[in-house]
Amino acid sequence: MSSSERKVVRTVCGMCNRQSCGMNVTVENGKVIDIQRNPEYPKHHGTLCVKGYAAKELLYDPHRLKHPMKREGNTWTNISWDEAMSTIASKLKETKEKYGAESLAVYTGCEQLGETSYFVRRFMNVYGSPNVVTVGSMCSVMRNVVDQLTFGGNFRQVDTYNTKLIVMWGANPAASNAPYYMDVKTLTEAKERGAKLIVIDPVLSGTASVADSHVRIRPGTDGALALGMINIIIKQGLYDREYVDNWCVGFSELSQLVEEYTPEKVEQITWIPAEVVKDLARKYATAKPACIMLGNALEQHTNSFQMLRAIAALRAITGNIDVPGGNINISEGAIKLTDIALREMMPPYRRPLGWRDYLLFSLFAGPPLVSFMKALLTDDPYPIKTMLVTWGNPMLTWPDSTKVKAGLERLDFLAVMDFHMTPTAELADIVLPSATFLERTGLHATAQFIAPDKPVGFISLANKAVDPLHESWPDWKFWFELAKRMGYEKWFPWGDIEEAIDYQLRPTGYTVEKLRDRIGFFHGEAPKFRKYLTEGFKTSTGKAELYSIALRNLGYDPLPRYVEPEESPYSTPEKAKEYPVVLIAGSRLLAYPHSGMRTLPSLQKVAPDPEVLIHPETAKTYSVEDGKWVHVETERGSAQFKARVTDRIMPRLASITHGWAKANANLLVSSEIRDPDFGAPAMRSMLCRIRKSTSQN
Repeated sequence: MSSSERKVVRTVCGMCNRQSCGMNVTVENGKVIDIQRNPEYPKHHGTLCVKGYAAKELLYDPHRLKHPMKREGNTWTNISWDEAMSTIASKLKETKEKYGAESLAVYTGCEQLGETSYFVRRFMNVYGSPNVVTVGSMCSVMRNVVDQLTFGGNFRQVDTYNTKLIVMWGANPAASNAPYYMDVKTLTEAKERGAKLIVIDPVLSGTASVADSHVRIRPGTDGALALGMINIIIKQGLYDREYVDNWCVGFSELSQLVEEYTPEKVEQITWIPAEVVKDLARKYATAKPACIMLGNALEQHTNSFQMLRAIAALRAITGNIDVPGGNINISEGAIKLTDIALREMMPPYRRPLGWRDYLLFSLFAGPPLVSFMKALLTDDPYPIKTMLVTWGNPMLTWPDSTKVKAGLERLDFLAVMDFHMTPTAELADIVLPSATFLERTGLHATAQFIAPDKPVGFISLANKAVDPLHESWPDWKFWFELAKRMGYEKWFPWGDIEEAIDYQLRPTGYTVEKLRDRIGFFHGEAPKFRKYLTEGFKTSTGKAELYSIALRNLGYDPLPRYVEPEESPYSTPEKAKEYPVVLIAGSRLLAYPHSGMRTLPSLQKVAPDPEVLIHPETAKTYSVEDGKWVHVETERGSAQFKARVTDRIMPRLASITHGWAKANANLLVSSEIRDPDFGAPAMRSMLCRIRKSTSQN
């Protein structure tokens, strides 16, 4: 075989929304024969996880959707792309004419190449609908908003090169998408440089297992812990006096708020021993510098918003903001498609759903899920009639799956584009086969603190390895073609994705051809610290607002008060008699990106069954044996899981993973029990009971 028939394609893994891992794909005669990590790729140390190595299985998965299909009664019929696109365009035009542009919604899942979300928003801007729906109301947006309100910028990133202490709070990068571009190897290297690692988590996770200290906490009580730490730090004079005096607003009010949060009271609330609370506070305050990494788990409680505000205040009073080794703000460093679909060029449209109830979220990210679900089910404040879903599976990833199904079934028209016939796709009128990342070219551009002396923006080309199989289309092709059929060519002037990427890259001087054989390039400037000394903070006061002026003016509580979870052993003691176990729903598995990839053999070996983690004491209470199937029940519903009896989890708790069709965790979750300020559902601090199963699945 000649060398010309065999090649190695450098690309970026797209098996999860981390999308940060370089891979070398060997292609022979147009077929992928091998996938390996790219050791030269700077992000995540050139590593790949099990999902990356399984990409070949996804590409050639016999269960993949192969043709566009339409529903005819209870059966599916193959149709052409021309018929599919004509039908969708016709439905969109009909919806706009009969009900108004805002009656169209698009949901984009999180495992898409970045530019797809820009095409979606561009299309919706021209169409005139504000209803681009994401899972942001229970993932990442809240953390961004809290930092914007407190510091006037995003200080989620961390400098692990100069830090002496990393506090990993509610995050487990060993099993999930790495928060703020962090991975276990980065943590290990930081420890080798002398940094200590503390993990705050109810479960001894993979990340916690390599930590110097693991603090177990009752889910939903993190705000009380933060206030208790602040209390100790203030009383012992461990806060950064100069920083607080010159760069903080509201220290006096915060000091009064935390008076009641003694270590003993915090122990009662959080189930963390008082001495551990004291030790944690002292270690964080005296490490100098220290950083806190927050995970998605903190955004899924009825008190999440003020919980995150309390942790932001903790970071501020210790002077660990915008300093080497602390929490830092770096430039986005990512090139985005210019949005030439200007607001004044579009027909008028209403504000995003939920703007009255959840203004903080809608100002930053459009409609929250709970408001979107309300409109689906009740037509309030206006109906949603047509919906497009691209690589998303609301039936398994949105809270309250029974209501999700009812809402989707009320639509006049639903089209889903995915790799597989998901539970959501089964409800659609038209289903479209999506190309995998190995079958499409994309631009990977993001901000990452890779090294102190490097610019923070890293841009690389995700090269297509093979042509799309069967009749699958890349997402960009769908949106370009739909725009054409809607008459939006002016705003989608590109013939293909490479033209669009060239347009996007113009400010850098690069083109697709120049990037084709490169690993990537750094863009922007090296990170700068203590910018507040000359620029201040971008808040109304120019300082870090422990007492938020903006929140006060909007009618919200300006101080980060702790409120007991709406459903808990203490707030609902009568309910706790019937449902005495605190449930964590939605824990991540390294093998799967949310609900995807469950058909791939190598990943099935890693995680073959849905499991519930319970402590031996809890197992004894319910006469549960390790490896046996049990029912986990809440007031909302029941699902069956295999019991994993382990002391890795606290007593009186149960933790289940999500994304399983045969054990849907979101059947147990209520969309009505949610954070009052942000609308985030309480997925991580509910009450449940456990019952032995008579059938062993």
